[in-house]
Amino acid sequence: MHLSPVLAAFLVLGPLVLLHEWGHFIVARLLGVRVLAFSIGFGPILWSRTDRRGVEWRISSVPLGGYVKMLDEREGPVDASEQAMAFNRRPLWVRLAVTLAGPLMNIFLAWVLYSVLALSPSLHLKTVIGRLELGSPAQDAHMVPGEQIVVVDGHAIHTWNGLSLQLARHVGESGGLTVQTVDQQGRPHRYSLQLHHFMAQGDDPVREIGWVPPEPAIPAIISSVERGGPAEVAGIQVGDQLLALDGLSVATWPAWVDAVEHALGKDLHITLKRGNVLRTVLLHTEKRTDAVGLTIGHMGAGVSWQTREVWPPARLLVEERHNLINCWGQGARELATVLSVTLDTLHQLVRGHVSVSHLSGPIGIAHMASASAAYGYKALLALMAMLSVSLGVLNLLPIPVLDGGHVLFLAVEAVLGKPLSLRLQNMGVALGAALMLLLMVIVIINDLNHFG
Repeated sequence: MHLSPVLAAFLVLGPLVLLHEWGHFIVARLLGVRVLAFSIGFGPILWSRTDRRGVEWRISSVPLGGYVKMLDEREGPVDASEQAMAFNRRPLWVRLAVTLAGPLMNIFLAWVLYSVLALSPSLHLKTVIGRLELGSPAQDAHMVPGEQIVVVDGHAIHTWNGLSLQLARHVGESGGLTVQTVDQQGRPHRYSLQLHHFMAQGDDPVREIGWVPPEPAIPAIISSVERGGPAEVAGIQVGDQLLALDGLSVATWPAWVDAVEHALGKDLHITLKRGNVLRTVLLHTEKRTDAVGLTIGHMGAGVSWQTREVWPPARLLVEERHNLINCWGQGARELATVLSVTLDTLHQLVRGHVSVSHLSGPIGIAHMASASAAYGYKALLALMAMLSVSLGVLNLLPIPVLDGGHVLFLAVEAVLGKPLSLRLQNMGVALGAALMLLLMVIVIINDLNHFG
């Protein structure tokens, strides 16, 4: 299904924000805290309605989150008859439970989504190496196309998605990575790959290692040339067969597409065959924006391909099935993996081993949601689950203004035996707000760089 980035972002992020705030709301109500308002969005109120319990339900003008407003003496005078229901008067464990309820609701939602996805039978492409990226760690280790990756650092691998998640654990690292494969005859092989500040700038762990999944062996015989495009300017004609790029052999059209898309605005020396004559032409790639909004290299040429073989063939596929009972265990395992990867990445980011250019903001999320929707509801739910984990973890960071900052204040209160002064809390919140504003500026700049 095709969704605009704005609509896709609304469908993905809306439920995550709603359930996050619902977590705070429902636990506050259950534990005797009076809730004054439940708002979707910030800023001026566009619509509101007060229910019979006195809760004002709001839709506000800035759709970048939401909030639950509770009765609290720190925000204004409270009638003596209601003081027992004020948030600041409740026991510390109650305030802690209400604060943690939002992030934990996001993590719970991710578990449910991963479990639902596990319940649906799915076909996965086997982790067979289609080809190796030139100059990659996998090529340097003399790995062989056609082998199937089965173990990475002692962890069994079954799918390319699982492989990506396992590799993401090593973000920012340097050193050895142990990989086990089996060849087409079933014989085991073991390799040691050398990483150097892994994924410090990249965003695809599988490609950075140098593995490319199986792809159809489409010959690079040109069938169409864009009028006035880079290929026509370089002198490439219909019928030419592309052979090599900058002196290195490139055998298939998918490999050419991959190479050109990564060569944004660069000059490429292309060796081609026209009839029985070899020629070398100079092609200057253009920068174009793809359907997802990413900036890629463009050459302005295409090929036609016809085959009787269905792609991908059955020999490269493996089916995964879970029933109503074991799907929850699979969902928990998937959640644990994503949580681990998220925390590892955050740790490496704080240590400076990973560039902040990896971070995406609302524009990037909108484009990712739109692209996921094009692949169907499963991809959209998977993205929603991943973002729900990220939202839960982000809100648990010990930064005043986030839920984790409030947990930090409560921890200090537990140690000191009394709350921090309101002045210190307000200073912390102001500092946290400034930090989050800086983070928002950084991610928006990243989005503009990535998506134009």
